[in-house]
Amino acid sequence: MSSIKKRVLEFLKNYQGSYIPQSHIHRALGVSKSRISEILRELESEGFIIRQNIGRSKVVYVNPGIFEKYPEIQHRVLKIGIVYSSEYLFLGGFIKRLKKRGFSVNILIYRDGLRASRALAEGLVHVTLSPLVGQLYLYPTYRTYRIILAGLQGGFRVLRKVGSSRVYSSMISTMDYVRYYSQSKGLVEASTTIYYSDPSNLHIARRDGGFVVTWHPVYLDLEKWSFKTLYTPSDLDVEFCCTLGVSNTITQREYKILEKTYIEALDEYSSRPSRYIDYYSTITGIDTSILKSAIKEYSVSSELSLKTINKVLYTYTPTLPNREIYYEAITITEN
Repeated sequence: MSSIKKRVLEFLKNYQGSYIPQSHIHRALGVSKSRISEILRELESEGFIIRQNIGRSKVVYVNPGIFEKYPEIQHRVLKIGIVYSSEYLFLGGFIKRLKKRGFSVNILIYRDGLRASRALAEGLVHVTLSPLVGQLYLYPTYRTYRIILAGLQGGFRVLRKVGSSRVYSSMISTMDYVRYYSQSKGLVEASTTIYYSDPSNLHIARRDGGFVVTWHPVYLDLEKWSFKTLYTPSDLDVEFCCTLGVSNTITQREYKILEKTYIEALDEYSSRPSRYIDYYSTITGIDTSILKSAIKEYSVSSELSLKTINKVLYTYTPTLPNREIYYEAITITEN
């Protein structure tokens, strides 16, 4: 057996029973894509793994039965993806605790929640704070991550400016769920849905008017453009927003540390929400005065449970595949 194949096998021992992106393997080991692909073909024929094609990406399922050992954390570099918003004011406390526990952290900011969730699914980041709806929606396709069912709620608006009959929303997100809910209840009478992948695309809505579903601080700009708020979170039955997705490339030991650290950071935010505003402003470029106004918009959700998941599954996600598969992704925290 070649030394590289031994390295690959040793590496895969940490992920038995899990799906991981194939691209993660060659990046982690510093071996060429072609050589890793060749070795994985051998391992698949030997029954160690199963590979699946998802578009232009490949996902590897590591069959159980390989002895698992957890490596010690020695300054593991975590790539954390977040969505451009005012929601994650607890991020400073989260990162501070992670560093004390042996991690280094790189933050990547996405302008669209679905892109952030897809980056997690494809192994481009280890952890992402992104909309629960998108994390659930992508899970059956990839199955390469888990969801820690805890986070914040609030922070959105449904707005209206007289003009077109369109409704603008980000795709497969909390905003899209709010859009769907508002239309199904007859609260928003729009004939066409326009999806924006970046809030800067809303210049069309600024010109033509219509309905917009968006988050803080984006809706503050819309108010400057003569949009009026129709509904706030307190008007609608939506008790969730973003949750923490964790890649299966993270070992079980690291996962437990991440879960514990995340809950601690949320608890600290509940009692001291403004503590890391300056840090968060540095990371995102959002002015501190705007972030201070976000404190009253977001709160830690105490309602996230299987009931929340079922509500999303039975009103928004596809009926194919069987809904039971979504429950595989969920870790419910005990607060």
